Amino acid sequence: MADEPFNVGEALNQFMDKKHLHARYAAIQKEVFEQPDIKDFFQTHKDELSRELVNRDFSVLYEYYTQQKNAAAGKPVVHTGYKPVLALAENRIVIVYQPDEATLAAQRLRMQANLVQSIGMPKLIERARLDDFSEADADRSAAFTAVIAFVSAYIANPKQYHRGLYIHGSYGIGKTHLMGAMANELAQEGIPVTLVHFPSFAVEMRSAIGSKENPQDKINTIKQVPILVLDDIGAESITAWIRDDILGVILEYRMQNELPTFFTSNFSMNQLETEHFTVTKDGAEPVKAERLMQRIRYLAKEIQMAGENRRVID
Repeated sequence: MADEPFNVGEALNQFMDKKHLHARYAAIQKEVFEQPDIKDFFQTHKDELSRELVNRDFSVLYEYYTQQKNAAAGKPVVHTGYKPVLALAENRIVIVYQPDEATLAAQRLRMQANLVQSIGMPKLIERARLDDFSEADADRSAAFTAVIAFVSAYIANPKQYHRGLYIHGSYGIGKTHLMGAMANELAQEGIPVTLVHFPSFAVEMRSAIGSKENPQDKINTIKQVPILVLDDIGAESITAWIRDDILGVILEYRMQNELPTFFTSNFSMNQLETEHFTVTKDGAEPVKAERLMQRIRYLAKEIQMAGENRRVID
């Protein structure tokens, strides 16, 4: 078969197409290489990258550039909740996917939530923050300042014993909210806190008698936690068993092991001793009440909180 005649026009068109393709490719390369993250990647790995390596793996760079461009435009991303990151692995440019800021924030919140354990506590403590309080609030400033001091001291030296607080005052003034805020602040530093609504816990203990649950297991768990808040103490229906074998055992362990313990109550310490712990159905037992209060006084500094009832809804 004879050779096909050479077509000058067709050859010129092919040449121009190739020239246009090369120009377009060069323009795309320039656009990709000017992307800020890619420029940073080149700078970080300048001693490891070569022109041949970059040209060989240009498709990876272009994929990264396209993903970043789409994300900036609000278009769907390859892996929701994850962002692409350029990396160098075994002399290849690769894309790895790392959690984005929103995903990391959600993970931090889940971790913090897991560090704050509660029994019978109101849901509002999940949202409580120290920013909800102010030193300018004269009625609550002493308690707030003491909590701030504890948090700072504990974070600085968690192995040293730090005395807790006994915060007392009337209903609805923010005692429980402050304890929840403290717990959440400590959780941000990876420090676990357990908050126990003591009246609810006392009911649970009584209900566990005669059931498959072992009250001692719950007592052992509560008494050993790193930081414990006993909320609304004095509101429980007191019995000698609750006072001596539940609360007394928990506080004795925490005193002997110097574990930070906090209390909230509507009673002052003196009122808690004389009006609540002293008298049970077994009669007046001032010595046992005094012994228990000695543990509380060792574990916590008494602070009065005042203010209006913030639970009241107009």
